[in-house]
Order: sequence, then C-alpha cells, then structure tokens
Amino acid sequence: MPSTLSEPRKTGNFRETYRKNQPSDRSPLQSLFTCSRKRLTNMALSLFPVWRIMRKYQWKTDFLSDLICGITVGIMQLPQGMAYAMLAEMPPVVGLYLSFFPVIIYYIFGTSKHVSMGTVAVVSLLTGSVVARFYDTAGKSTSTVPGNATEDVNVTVATVASSGLSDEQKIAIGMSVCFLVGLVQITMGICRLGFVTTYMSDPLIAGFTTGVAIHVGTSQVKYVFGLNIPRTDGMFQVVNTYIHIFSNIHKTNIATLIISIICVVALYLVKEQINQRFKKKLRVPVPIELIVVVGATLATHYGNFYKTYGVKIVGDIPRGLPQPSFPTFVSPDKYITDVFIIAIISFAQSVSLAAIMAKKNKYTIDSNQELMAYGIGNIFGSFFSCYPFAASVSRSSVQESAGGKTQVASLFSAGMVLIVILWLGPLFKSLPSCALSAIIIVALKGLIFQLFEIPNVWKTSKYDCFIWVVTFVFTTLLHVDFGLLIGIVFSFFTVVLRTQVAKPTHLAKVSDEKIFKDPKYYIQTIVHSTIKVVGYHCPIYYANGDLFASEVYRLATIKPEALRKHIRRANMTSKASLNSSTHVNGNSALPLSHSESKITVDHAFPIADPKEIPTMEFKYPLSHIILDLSAVAFVDSVGCKVLKNIIQEYASVDVKVWIANISDDIWNIFDVTDVIGKHKESIYLTVDDAYKAAKDEVDNEKNCNVKCDGENGVAIISDMRV
Repeated sequence: MPSTLSEPRKTGNFRETYRKNQPSDRSPLQSLFTCSRKRLTNMALSLFPVWRIMRKYQWKTDFLSDLICGITVGIMQLPQGMAYAMLAEMPPVVGLYLSFFPVIIYYIFGTSKHVSMGTVAVVSLLTGSVVARFYDTAGKSTSTVPGNATEDVNVTVATVASSGLSDEQKIAIGMSVCFLVGLVQITMGICRLGFVTTYMSDPLIAGFTTGVAIHVGTSQVKYVFGLNIPRTDGMFQVVNTYIHIFSNIHKTNIATLIISIICVVALYLVKEQINQRFKKKLRVPVPIELIVVVGATLATHYGNFYKTYGVKIVGDIPRGLPQPSFPTFVSPDKYITDVFIIAIISFAQSVSLAAIMAKKNKYTIDSNQELMAYGIGNIFGSFFSCYPFAASVSRSSVQESAGGKTQVASLFSAGMVLIVILWLGPLFKSLPSCALSAIIIVALKGLIFQLFEIPNVWKTSKYDCFIWVVTFVFTTLLHVDFGLLIGIVFSFFTVVLRTQVAKPTHLAKVSDEKIFKDPKYYIQTIVHSTIKVVGYHCPIYYANGDLFASEVYRLATIKPEALRKHIRRANMTSKASLNSSTHVNGNSALPLSHSESKITVDHAFPIADPKEIPTMEFKYPLSHIILDLSAVAFVDSVGCKVLKNIIQEYASVDVKVWIANISDDIWNIFDVTDVIGKHKESIYLTVDDAYKAAKDEVDNEKNCNVKCDGENGVAIISDMRV
C-alpha cells in the first residue's frame, strides 16, 4: 500500500492490506442438516407465525376492532364468494367454501395481518378456463330448469352445461387444480423461491390484470343481458364472445337487463358516492353488495321472476359443510401448464398486496412462508370442494381501513360464512345470476381504470409503457395464459435491449472534487487533453461486449488499428525528413522514439468513423484511457475477453488502459479469467487514484522529454499534419 493516502491506490494492494481471508463457513448442506434446539424452535415459529402474533395480541384493544372488521369483511365475502364462483364455472356454494376453509388455514400459517383470503377474479377466471376445456359444444348452454318438487323436499336444480358436465364434475376439476396448485406453491416455498415475483414488474402486472378484467367483464355480459350463449375459450376468446353476444342480442331478456341495470347503478352510487366520498367519516362501509343480493333475492322470489319472465337464478344451495374427499385428478395433462400459471399469479397478487399492507402498517412479511401458507391452504381446501384462492384487493382494503389488527378478523369473517353455509344458504335459492354479475362488473372498475395510467407510465419510462401495452394487448386479444407468457418474455427482452443500447459516457474531473461527471451536463469540469475517462452503467457480457468495445473506440476518437497506421505514416515522414536533413547538413540526428510518434486527435473535433480520418491537425498524444466500472453489476467471460482485448490493442500503440472502481465479485471473475494475472497493476481503487497516476506519468514524461531534447539539441514534433 502507498505510504500516504495522497498517493494513487491500486486495488490489488488495497485488498492485500484490508481484505479478510475467506471465512470458513459451513456448506449449505451442513447448515441444512444441522439440528439444534434453537434451530427447531425457530423453524416452528417460522412455520406457525400465528404463535408470535397471538403472543403479542392486545385483547383489550384489538379484539373489538377485529370483531367489527371481521363482520364487515364477512358480509362482503358472501356475495363476492358466490359471484366469483360463478365466474369459475362452479356452483355458487363453492365460493362460500372458499371463503371459509382457506381463510382458517391462512390464519395459522400466514404472516400478513391484514389481507383477506378467498375468491378473486383473476384466479376464478383462470380456473374457469380450465373447466371450459372439458366442455362439449354439442350440448346446450348452462341454464336452470325447474324441477318437480314438493314443499317438503328441497328443490334440486338441474344444470346442463354445454359440455354435459354436472356440478360434481366441475367441482372435481376445481379440486384437482387446487391440489396441484398447492403442491407447486409448497415446493416453491421449500426451495425458497419467494423472489420469483420480482421478475413480474409493476407495469407487467398492471397490463395483465387490466387484460384479465376485460376477460372477466366480457364473460359476465351474457348474464347481464340474459343471453343463452356458450362459453368460448382458447385464442381470441374476447372477440369470439362478443361475436356470439351481438349475434344473439335480439334475444335479450328485458327483465334480466332491467334487474342488472338497477343493481349496477345501486352498487356504483353507493360505492363511489357514499363509501368512497365519506370514507373517513364511515367507521365501516355500507354493505351494498349484501343489500343488492338480499334485495334481488326477495324481489325475484316474491315477484316470481323465474317462472314469469325467465330470469335465471342460482338455484338450490345445499346446507352444511361438504364431505371431505380426495381429488380425482381428471386428465391433468390438459391443465398442467395452467397449474403453474395459477400458482404464480395467485402468489404474485397475494404477496404484493401483503407487502403493501405490511409497509403501510410497519411490519414485515416472509414471502417464502407466504408460499407455504398458500400451498397448505390450497391442499387442505382441495379436500373440501375448493378451487385455488388468493388475496382480494377490495376486501383487504376494507379489512385494513375498518381497523382490523390481526388475522383474528378473518376468523370472524369465516364464522359469518359458516353460519350461511350451515343454516342460511337455501334462502338465496332465488338469487338472480345477473345480480352476481353486476357485483363482478362494478368490482372491475379499479382494474379497468388502470388504462388511464398509461400516459403517466409513458412519461416515467418508455420501456415500462411498452411492457404495459404489449402485455395488455396480448392478454386481451389472445388469451390470459399467452398474454402473461408474452409479457414476461417481452420484459426480459427489454432488459437485454437496455444493456445493448446503453452507451459509455465521457467523464471529466469536477474542479476541486474527487468525482467525475459528464461535462455535457456539469460545469467546472476539467478535460485532460491526453487522458480519457470512460464510464459505463450496464453489465459487460456476451450480448453487448462488442458494442461496448465499439463505444470505447468511439469515445477515444480513434481505433488502435487506425492509430497504428498513422503512427507508421508519421514515423516514415519523420524518418524521411531527418534523412533529408542529414544528407543536406552532413550530420546525423537521433531518430524519434516511439513515444514521441504517438498521435491523438483534438478532443474538440470527434470523428464519426475512425477509419476515415481526413487531413487534420493532431495536437498531443493520447496516453491513458481509464474505465470506470463502478456502475457495472457483473462481467461474464466474454466481457473479460473484451476488456483484455481493449487493453492489449491500445498497449500496442503505447496507450495505457486502466480500470477503476470494480466490485469484489468482478475482481473474482477477473482473477479466474486471468485479467488480474496479466493486468493487476492496471486496476486502481478509484477513478481519482487512476487519474492521479495517469496525470503524474504524463507530467513526468513531458519533463523528461524536454530535458532530453534540450541536451541533444533535437526539436520535438508536437504539431504536425497528416
């Protein structure tokens, strides 16, 4: 190390002085199989977070808040559960099961205190797409037909799906999907893959959820108009659905349409004009969904809308909890891809919402434990006629704003649902399907209105805007699965593209400071005539290595190959001139040294194509190029070859290339690829250290040349034309 801090510091010397020896940590396998009492205790607490939460539970202050919040959310669970179950091509009662069993499991294993688990639109739509693949288009559309029942016997509603699938068959498919999704999520949790959602950016999720909202809304239009059309699935699902709708628009059931309009208007006015406007004044929001469900049920029952006007109803809702059964795994090859998509999408939506709630209320969540909680909840729920669940944005917002403190609120909401399942379910037999569709459509307002965020995204980042639009367009026009896949691939493509279009920048020393900035944007910068400082803010790897080298050549204003040609030409010119002088004067003269023949261009006159250099004035030799790698995240083997080639190419024309500000990871890569072995003395700790060393060399060389030339009486060629 230098004796004083004012001397230029090299990275190698710095590491030898201050770098610790490699710690002798145990291998991952040793850590994995190490067993101790403390380790077992931590594992148990991590697997069952409810213990830590309940141990600190404030019964005097938190219990009443959780009770009120739980009842409020439970009231929302009832209509939303039945509505979203219909979206998943399931009987409405399945939505109630989904609002009970997974909620209890998440209370035990979840780490978030405020998210509300159960049915959500995105997962319901994806599950419905799986069920629709088993449909036989030869059958009739789903309808509810009256049965011959007496007053003493519960009316069993006969449903004939377009595939001939019974409710039991639909539930069996949903159970199989639920079990496999849970298995995937548990596997991801064990493998600590909670970070996978980081590959799904906010613009991608926004574009995807907006596209899904279009799909969800489109699927409910037929219920709003009372149309009897088959469900479409596959490519161009939205387009084909609207073709069927407009082809059958003349068959609209007027009574159904009127009920739908009344429900939509009531939901919108209360949600937007009362609940939202007076949010701060209302302790709990007006339960307009439940009011609409109860009101529509009473009107349809006492008005006999089903028999008189043909208004479709949900039919009989069985009383009691379902009998536990093991999933049958009907043709899993048809939906194995969907299983992974549903697992990731449900996790992404839930964990992002949990993270927002945790940040807002100043606590932390464990994404890997969240995976375990979702997986265990799905596997447990699959034994009780459930399909995959996730966290609901609307219910979670209400649970947090209504004063909920912990997941104890979810126990009360689950208790509300349990009461309906055990005793009150049959009372909703006359509930019109269009009322549930109205609840879904109004709930989509927030997702669809994300379209108005596009201008702001464009101002923030053009790349993010393209990701948003591409994901939305392909999700809407093609299919939900393809839209997500294309969005992820396009996101990765933009990352690679950004590294390829990124260009190194010319840096200059800021006066009286030890930092270097682009002189285009900063004043009081000092541009040295013979030292080039080049900064780069992207990785150097196989995809952009050649582009990086080309940009370095451009900033240096000349390629080494072209510089070698001009040096040879200058040497020949100098030699001929000296030979002529010797012949005329009869005296011999010392030849110009290689260092005296070096040439560089005036920095104020950059050259577009270094190979085509016009006749111009060269002022002073280019002596050093300093590469600032402080913003370079990583360098691969190809990048190391590119850097070594740049160093060697410029060394052939007596121009030194030094590297500064490298991280420990890059140092290790340089060590493996022999960059350290060959060019260790060319790597400096900071750009300022390299700049000082280069400036000292240039000044010393000037003084030496002036002294030597004065003693020998030979003039220096410091200004010449080519």
